[in-house]
Amino acid sequence: MKRLAHRSAFGLLLWLSVTSAAVGGVAPAAASTDPWSEDYLLGDWLGVRPFLAERGIRLQVLVINDPFGNVTGGKSLGFTDYNLVCADLTVDTDKLLGWSGGEFHIGFADNAGRSLSAEDVGNAFPIQLADVAPVGPRLTYLSFTQTLFDEKVSVRIGRLTINSVYNEEFAASEYFNAFSSVAFNLVPIGIFLNAPGAFGYPLTTWGARVKYEPVESFYLIAGCYNGDPSVQNANRYGLDFTFDGPPFVIAEAGYRINQRTGDTGLPGNLKAGAYFNGGTAEEFGSGSTSSGRFGFYLLGDQALMRWGDRDDNRYLGVFGAFVCAPDQSVNPMPIFFDTGLVAYGPLRCRPKDYIALGTAYGAYSTDLTTPEETTPSPAMLDYEMTVELSYGCQVRPGLLVQPALQYIVHPGGDPSIPNALAIGANIVVSF
Repeated sequence: MKRLAHRSAFGLLLWLSVTSAAVGGVAPAAASTDPWSEDYLLGDWLGVRPFLAERGIRLQVLVINDPFGNVTGGKSLGFTDYNLVCADLTVDTDKLLGWSGGEFHIGFADNAGRSLSAEDVGNAFPIQLADVAPVGPRLTYLSFTQTLFDEKVSVRIGRLTINSVYNEEFAASEYFNAFSSVAFNLVPIGIFLNAPGAFGYPLTTWGARVKYEPVESFYLIAGCYNGDPSVQNANRYGLDFTFDGPPFVIAEAGYRINQRTGDTGLPGNLKAGAYFNGGTAEEFGSGSTSSGRFGFYLLGDQALMRWGDRDDNRYLGVFGAFVCAPDQSVNPMPIFFDTGLVAYGPLRCRPKDYIALGTAYGAYSTDLTTPEETTPSPAMLDYEMTVELSYGCQVRPGLLVQPALQYIVHPGGDPSIPNALAIGANIVVSF
């Protein structure tokens, strides 16, 4: 009954949004200089948004719905939807309080629905973008950020994640946001599969991170967090304020290509990082434990060609990411990589649309085997791979509909499970 209520509420919300767009409730972005109408389906909320923004208060509401069906292969055929509603309030302390460089952030999220990956396909890379947390409401961000030394240093403390919807934390690339599969979006999923102390949105934990940007083209960022995986449990609603877990530490260096003021070349990014998940980890099949887990990652993206003017933001780009967690006795997926192409604004008449094609691959530890109930007998897990082709269509400013095909090879790394084909859509509404 609770799931049905969530779905009904979402359906009504989406129907009202589409209806308001259809009757011309929001002016097209091309015909307006109002930045609110370019980014949000409901525009400036009858002047409320700019009024609050002048006082340093910004409210964002995002709804993601992912109706997907498994049409062949996997554990069983089926259709599910999974949705995520998130609201974030940020306060610029300079505008509101006269306190320069500060920002408060508080967030809320609610997941509802059924996971196609968990219930029908059996794969480790969630098919639905909203399938990033257990069903239920939770507090997300509760943080304070302070910039120092002419914004060269940024310090953030509170309830945090290692990733960010806005690409401001670790292992990020704007190209990742073009996909519906969690294999790509928001960071390479290999980090989370190997490190239970790594928290990704909307799951948050206590922590702190420092970012240093001495020049426009280079930065260093490091963070330390409470790595207790039980904080992610749905029954805690993001309100567990303990520090019981081992530390999770991560650091990254990044280099920005052609992104300085005045640069005219094609932009790109190179990033390298490492993490350490403290505490003890049980070794697969041995019954013994070892201290901590660690891993490394590399990622990069590069625009290959541009069509139209630079300010049009229409271009073809390539990306790639690699995650290595060497100790196969405690890391279930010691090798993970993804790569792909994204074409932004491929059609002049559809400058906000994009086409994405990507492949994600994860090799399982040689110490892992399939479950005991597998027939004819338990076998060694090998690898899982997802290939996605999707088209992001901006129906209206603030309303994205993204039909997608995902072909999943060896779901869960189990060669006895038939390859699956998932078809569906990622629907994103920004109010």
